[in-house]
This record gives sequence, structure tokens and C-alpha cells, in this order.
Amino acid sequence: MKYRIRNLVATVLFVALNSLIFTAMAQISPYNFGLREARDGIDRYWAMYNAHAEALAQGMEVTYEGIDTLDIELPSDFQTIPLGPYTDFSGLTLYVTNNVRHGSLFALDSPSEPVVLDKMLVDSGDFREVSALANGDKLLVLTDLHPWTERIGYGYRIHRRDILLLHDGVAANAPIAPWNTDSTKLQAAVVDISLKQKVFRGLNLYRTEQSQFRTHCLSVTGQCNVLIEDVHVTTPKSRMTGDGIFGIINSVNVTFRDVTVDGTYSGFGASRDYGYAFSLSNLWNTTFERVTADGNWGVFGTNYLSNTTLRDCDLNRFDIHCYGRDVLLERCTLRQRQTQFSSMYGTVAFDSCHFIDCIPVRIRSSYNAYTPFDIEMRNCLFEVTSRHHSLVNVMLLDTATNSRPELAVKCWPNLKIENMTVVAPATVGTLNLYEPTGKVSELKKPVGYISDVIVNGLKVIRPNGKTAKIKVRLSSRQFLSDKKMGFTVNS
Repeated sequence: MKYRIRNLVATVLFVALNSLIFTAMAQISPYNFGLREARDGIDRYWAMYNAHAEALAQGMEVTYEGIDTLDIELPSDFQTIPLGPYTDFSGLTLYVTNNVRHGSLFALDSPSEPVVLDKMLVDSGDFREVSALANGDKLLVLTDLHPWTERIGYGYRIHRRDILLLHDGVAANAPIAPWNTDSTKLQAAVVDISLKQKVFRGLNLYRTEQSQFRTHCLSVTGQCNVLIEDVHVTTPKSRMTGDGIFGIINSVNVTFRDVTVDGTYSGFGASRDYGYAFSLSNLWNTTFERVTADGNWGVFGTNYLSNTTLRDCDLNRFDIHCYGRDVLLERCTLRQRQTQFSSMYGTVAFDSCHFIDCIPVRIRSSYNAYTPFDIEMRNCLFEVTSRHHSLVNVMLLDTATNSRPELAVKCWPNLKIENMTVVAPATVGTLNLYEPTGKVSELKKPVGYISDVIVNGLKVIRPNGKTAKIKVRLSSRQFLSDKKMGFTVNS
């Protein structure tokens, strides 16, 4: 009996010891790859790279415990640092100098494989008859090889994309718009995924003034359930353009939380200069919480986004360039520029938002894709100026009817306002609900979809808080509608 007890104790101790050893080995540090001995920034880069590459190969995590600040330089054979599912930089301040090439410093990527399926299945959301999709958790990436539209003045075509999250062959979400149409030419790919959360957190990234090339922070492709948290990126003023600090593609359930962007590579504001903090493409169910971002051009450059939520954010711009559905902004501050959409569906809703000298909603014209959607504004505050005193700016171009049947009718959005406060200086006497800008000849053609414009509760005050009056106009220019219009203002 004593022997059995001794064996049991020994077994327990052995298991406990092995558990401690496994726990100790579950993390790797850049110190294990020569960080202490590093002679320069290139050596420090390789210490980081090798630590992450080994951790990914071994199914381990990288720890930055005891590392407060690193100054790295990208080498001539610079490679993006591959990430595992969990990366916590523990508040690391990282200075990066890049004189090699444009590229992403970190990446979390999964490959896709082509899959053949009938476009009739896409709108049903049931793919159980397709063997490659019938089991497990997957992302189904959809591309329409028939052009959706062509961007006027830019010389390129837009091919719409959608992404569906599947479990055992059944989709958890629907596409932005129907795919079973005569003009759709479907190409599909599948990504095997894990539902386990992937984390990227605790990093302060400084892109140095000495850099001649852009270093994007993070690239994510083909992922589900990603948290990007407590990340701060600072960029010096530069003539470089085309930024994309965070590049997220073909992914679902992505959350940005407590992220700050101070500056982007987007030139000095000349025509066609551009560059974004958030370069997003083909995402479903994306959330931004307490994100503060400012850049010369505007901090969002996105396409093919469905079900997007922003809460408690402070931004100079949010947009879906082309093809999106359903956006909710709660308690957000928008300043200087605009929210901007084209080929939009569903509802764009603002709840308790603050608009400061900006265009609350702009319908972009260059894609010639005016699709039906609704705008709702609840309990919002709009600080108008002589420059910006209209809620919905519809940009117009004198263009031919779009050849794609889904885009043939030019639709304007419905608008519903509940309890809005307008702060208006004495120099501004008019609030326009719609502001068409562009070719006057376009206004001679009836627009589609718009039928209801409702204002319930409008309070006007001066900047000093005193009560004031303002004239509310449906539109700064007359327009025609193919439906009977309802326009109601209840103060």
C-alpha cells in the first residue's frame, strides 16, 4: 500500500514537473535569438524575426517581458514577420527605419484554395451539397469576374467581392447583394479557419523620419475572430503616399479596440495624394471601439464591407468606397472630412454622434453606383459652418446609365432624423438635408428609391448656447424622384 502511495506521489510530481516545463517552454523571447548581443538595428530585427518564426513553427508564443524599447532597421533581405494566434508586445515601443522597400512588418495570413460551386447556392446560404464546404469552419471568398462598375477618372474596374462564414456548410451571414443574376460570373475560394481568437496587442510603433519607404504595421488575410488592441502608430510628416497601416483582407469578426493613429503617409494634400490608416477589403462583422485616428488624406480606405460598427471613435473620415451594407456609428466624433459611400445597401445609422465642420454623409460619384439604402440619425450634434451645413452630399456626374443592371437606376437614400441639435453661427441661416453637387443636367433625370424624409425633433443653438432659428430645406437644388416624396419636419 505504501508502495502504491509512493508511486502515486511520484506520478503526480512527474506530471506537475512536466507541466511546469511545458509552461516554461511555451514562450520564446527575442533574447533567445541574440537580442542582447545585437550590434545594430538590423541585428535586432533578426532577433525579432527569428523568435516569431520559431514560435510559429513550434506552436509557441513570443514574450517581450523585460523589453521596453527597440530600435530596429529593416535589412536588404527584409521579410514580413509571421505571427501566431497570440502576440502581446507588453507595451513595447518599437522604432522602425525602412530604407529597403514598402512592406508590412507583421502578418497573420492563411491560404485559400479554389472551389467550384453554382452561384444559385450563394443567396441560399446552404452549401452542404458541396463536399469542400460541407464540414468544419470555413470562409467562403466570392469574387465576381464580371465588372461591377468602372471608376470614372481613375481608369480601373471594380470587381465586387463578398465573404461568408460557414459552419458545416451553412452560412452565418448573407452577401451584400444577390449573386444569382445573369450578369454575375462567380469565382470562389475557401479558407479553413479556427474560431479561436487571434490577438495582436500592446505595441507602440514609430516609423522614423529617416525612412525612405513605408512600413505597414499589420497584414491580416483569411482570418476569423481577430482582436487588435492597444496599438498606437505614429508617422512623421512625409511626402510618401499610399499608406495602409492596417491591411485586413477576406476576414470576419475583426475588432479594433483602443487603437490610435497619429499621422499617415499621404502626402501634403495635393490632388491625388492618398494614404490610409485602415485599408480594409472584403470583411464581415468588423468593430472599432475607442479608435482615434487622424491623417492628411483620411484614415479609412475600404471596399466590400458588411455589418460594420464604430463606437466611441474620433475620426476625420470613414468610408466604404464601393459595395457595402449596414454601418452603425455610436457616440463617434467626425471632424474635417466626411463619411463617404457608394454602391451601399441596408442602413447607415448614426447614434449620438458629433459632426464638427464636416459632411456627415457623402455619396461618392466616381463609381457611378447609386444603390438604395437608408440613413438614420438619432440624438446627434451637428456643428455647422459656412463651408459645411448640409447633411447628405450627393455628388453628381453627367454619365451614361451604368451597364450593370443592378446599378442602372440612380438611387438616393431615404433620411430619418430623431432629435438632432444644430450648432449654427449667425452667418449660417440654412440647413440642407440634401446637397447635390455636380452636373446640373443630372437633376433633370428622376432619381430612384428615395420616398421618405423625416425630421422629428430639431433644436438649433448658437455656439454660445443661446436658442436660434435656421431654415430647413429638403435640398439645395431641386431634384426629381420616380416615387411620391414624403417630407416632414417636426421641431
